[in-house]
Amino acid sequence: MSNVTRLADRRSSTVEDALASIHAAAIADYLTASLARDWDGMRIVRRRAEQLDAKHGGGLVDQLDALRSQPAA
Repeated sequence: MSNVTRLADRRSSTVEDALASIHAAAIADYLTASLARDWDGMRIVRRRAEQLDAKHGGGLVDQLDALRSQPAA
């Protein structure tokens, strides 16, 4: 494996890790807003999720929608 290939693999992994962290933070923010019944906060997180999905894919909006459709425990 060449140095260029290893560097590209490492960069891809770093980007994926960063996106996973961003997704986790967005989900936490959405849940926090939801529990506080902060509808504006939920809309803001959803807008950011839509922008992220448009640029990077990943289905963050789908994850937020799934949270919203889950019955309360």
